[in-house]
Amino acid sequence: MSTTSDTAPSGWGYAGFRCGRCGAEHTATTEDEYHTAVDVHGDAHAVWDGLNSIERSGLISILRTILSAPDLGVELLALADRQHLAGGDSR
Repeated sequence: MSTTSDTAPSGWGYAGFRCGRCGAEHTATTEDEYHTAVDVHGDAHAVWDGLNSIERSGLISILRTILSAPDLGVELLALADRQHLAGGDSR
């Protein structure tokens, strides 16, 4: 009895996604990557749409700082968790 499968591998090579709202383009090499890209992009629009211009500017400034120094982001989250557990102000 053969243990190999006679079925061909999935025909998935890559798929592209282009947002109709902002024109962003994403290419995925798996179906899971494609769904993740579409979902995350939709979530980003939902967050962005919920912010006013001042909040958007502040968020972008914070993200640029944290994403350029990932260790800083980890430490800030740890600090916030410690303060929260101690009953302190998490701001």
